[in-house]
Amino acid sequence: ALALALAAALAAAAAPAAATTASRTATRPPAPFGTCSGAVQKQLRFGISGREQPTVPVPLPATESLAEAVCCDNRTVAYAEPRFLYQAPDIALYSRLDAGVTTFYDSVCGLPLFRAPLNRSLAAFKADTDEHGWPSFRTAEVVAANVVTDVKSGLVSSRCGTHLGSYLPDGAGPRWCMDLSCIAGSPAGSPASQGTAVTAAA
Repeated sequence: ALALALAAALAAAAAPAAATTASRTATRPPAPFGTCSGAVQKQLRFGISGREQPTVPVPLPATESLAEAVCCDNRTVAYAEPRFLYQAPDIALYSRLDAGVTTFYDSVCGLPLFRAPLNRSLAAFKADTDEHGWPSFRTAEVVAANVVTDVKSGLVSSRCGTHLGSYLPDGAGPRWCMDLSCIAGSPAGSPASQGTAVTAAA
């Protein structure tokens, strides 16, 4: 049963949207539901910009991308991006990591949020991530000034309001399990961080 569940999760994660990034106009969630300080960056790292459908179990406008739905729409706060998304062929996170330490930036405002691996090996970071199914970080890897953690609810957001994922400590201590969609930005001020015209959802 576990093998079947894992296979289903991988299949869901492996299915990118058919639309192309170039043909898409960014759509922010309508005002009552939007939580982000601005538009999701047009060119997200790790192939995330190719995920243009809000693959969450909540009725949303088809114009919302996965990142817009998971990171910026409070109707989806109880849900995450597909488990093992980072392993999908179009994402392949591990093949896109920087040499040494990789910095993960907010997908909206470009703040640095996590740096990994720190105080452990890359193999340990991968093992933690593979065990949970989402990129998983430990205390030393958190840019604490930019990450807001509600230890009671388990909700994690950035200083600029982007929902990032969940705080799920385990036997090894504090652990931040993040949606890659929300930490795939480029540094604030860089050419890749510049957004596009945004259309408000009805």
